[in-house]
Amino acid sequence: MGVRGAWRERPFRLLWFSLTASVAADHIFPIAVVVSLLKGGHGGSVVGVVLAGRLVALVTFAVFGGVWADRLPRRTVMTASQCSLLLIVTAVAFWPAPPPLVLGLAIFLAGGTEAFFRPAFQACLASVLPIRLHRTGIGLTSASWRLGAAAGSALGALTVMVHDSRAALWLAAAGFAASALLLRHVQEPPAAHEQRLPVSVEIREGVAEVSRRPWMATVISVTALHQTLIVAPAQVLLPVTTVSPYKSPLEGMYGLTLAALSLGGLIGAMIAMRLTPRRPGLVAMVALVPYGLVPLVLMEPIVPGWVFTGYLLAGIGLEISAIEWILGMLRTVPPDRQARVASLEWMAALSMTPLALSLTVPLADLMGRDVFLAASAATALLPLAALLVPGLTSFRSGCDGSSGTNGSASGPAAPDSESRTAPTRKGARPAN
Repeated sequence: MGVRGAWRERPFRLLWFSLTASVAADHIFPIAVVVSLLKGGHGGSVVGVVLAGRLVALVTFAVFGGVWADRLPRRTVMTASQCSLLLIVTAVAFWPAPPPLVLGLAIFLAGGTEAFFRPAFQACLASVLPIRLHRTGIGLTSASWRLGAAAGSALGALTVMVHDSRAALWLAAAGFAASALLLRHVQEPPAAHEQRLPVSVEIREGVAEVSRRPWMATVISVTALHQTLIVAPAQVLLPVTTVSPYKSPLEGMYGLTLAALSLGGLIGAMIAMRLTPRRPGLVAMVALVPYGLVPLVLMEPIVPGWVFTGYLLAGIGLEISAIEWILGMLRTVPPDRQARVASLEWMAALSMTPLALSLTVPLADLMGRDVFLAASAATALLPLAALLVPGLTSFRSGCDGSSGTNGSASGPAAPDSESRTAPTRKGARPAN
């Protein structure tokens, strides 16, 4: 019933298909860039620095993306982002034999546009669905994300195998174009546009929403450490490690492993849609632990079956954790500040990742790759220590008391409520 109810909403369907196309293109683009670099004779350090450019842009512009997503119509922000990505990828596709500097600049610019898309999408999703359909809607969009990632990873790997990285770039451009066209038809609920405060003040408002909730600050910190110590090293070492036994990532190991991660995320989204945990924070933290398998399966000798299995299980847990976090944030943060809080979480999670990407290969060479990977795997236990923070297991603290069911973010709606969390800009906020 929940799935059918969400799917009956035309704006949600358009968002779903747009996100799928965009994410597929997002995954094709870096595969084309990585393969182009490796085939050009550049090593893992260059790959890490180029990929770090995207994250530098994400961290730099994330908070501003959240502020503008709370100021402007979210559809406008998302459409502009996709059109910008289309121009960036098209320019790289036309460039003959782009050097690392050009590829790094393109990755940086793409990351900057993505910093505006993500918070706008998350806030728009909450505004077009009734509160009772939020879990289903978030689960379905997570499935969309993973379907797009799996399709993009597989198509990217297949395209560079059969053709070349330039063909993959054109395929990515087509995905961004399709996403922009779909977004043009999304109808958002009307929102009051009263005079806004200065950007610095609005950023501080978002920070205040996090700082007044110790459990929220802790989750953001854990996510940042998880991204820095496990996800980022694996992102660099996966293509580097799979080059040697398989001669080249063109053989499909790199793309297919990313597809396994995405498939795990799809399964995790389906599981999360059916969960109604009494302690969502406990579920979210425990679900992060399986990602510790990823560094272990990247140890020598590489066994493809173990690699695929490790990434599959990691994807399942990661998606369950992410969905519980999003629901907790939407439930407790006022609607007109949700994009800012989402962007703050995103910025914190990625803040140290560029440095981690750049240092992964040098540290692995210094420590020995297996020792480095074992240390990375051990940090997967950190989320369990976070469970000691008051309020974290339930994703609720003293300032998150229910304020009714009238569409507020601080209390769930009644089962038959049709209210939506449309941004109020400077309208009435739920009590905290």
